[in-house]
Amino acid sequence: MNTLAAFLDTNSRYTVLRWEPVPGSGECINVAVVCEHAHRCFARTLVRDDVLRCMYGAAGDGVMRMVEGVTNAVYAVACSHGLDTALTAVPLANFSLSVPRVTWASDENDLLRQIVLMNCSLSVISDEAPPSSDDLPTPEREVNQQWTTKVKEAVQVLRPDLSLYFNQEAVLVDDGVPVRFAILSPRLAAQFGLLRPAQQNQGMEDARAKMWKLALAKERNPGLNAALVFGTPAQDDVTLSDKQRDRLRSNVMEIQQEASHRQVTFQEAHTVSDAANVIVAMA
Repeated sequence: MNTLAAFLDTNSRYTVLRWEPVPGSGECINVAVVCEHAHRCFARTLVRDDVLRCMYGAAGDGVMRMVEGVTNAVYAVACSHGLDTALTAVPLANFSLSVPRVTWASDENDLLRQIVLMNCSLSVISDEAPPSSDDLPTPEREVNQQWTTKVKEAVQVLRPDLSLYFNQEAVLVDDGVPVRFAILSPRLAAQFGLLRPAQQNQGMEDARAKMWKLALAKERNPGLNAALVFGTPAQDDVTLSDKQRDRLRSNVMEIQQEASHRQVTFQEAHTVSDAANVIVAMA
């Protein structure tokens, strides 16, 4: 069922297993869940084992085994006698089960994601790969994202209609995964970035990666304006050393040449307002 009516019904129930590390304190951690979806019971330990090791050191592995043991015991009762019976079958006094909640889920993974989102801040769905270092934000990425956000906000003030085209995706290679653009409209594909004096190597790598995406978009749609708008300090910026100024000039010229070769417009912008004006003019 993919209609709205499907979401007005329920096909799942679940109860969260809570662990009270200090009995009687009232302080609990949601560590697992026992579910009933489409008339089938299943259980999943949700607390992250690395979190338990961080909290309890060498004892963390023992805590994890205890949690898994209690979860398996409750799950066995739920399979044999139903979820309602399992509510009264918790084997250890410092564990308890929450009042069952009902919801609608398209499948078991969807149900687990709902449970984690709504109940378990220290949890992870174990069949999902843990984030790699490439997935984690870095200070450089955060600064670039702040710049991009500010430019979009300035564009929205000048041309509110362009906000519809923020963060749009397009497939650039047949049967490939969609690629996201800062702005993608019928007339314009744009990416933003920064070429900061102290991180010029990272800025150049970012510029080339984004330019490659823009070049592919231009190749698939020759009538598209492809723009790479990078924030740079002005050449007369008093905070630049002579070495930084020379290197910045050289890097900008290099990117301009590469962009021209790929039929991508590269535009320096010394302020957020400058960047927004460039986008509005091309859109």
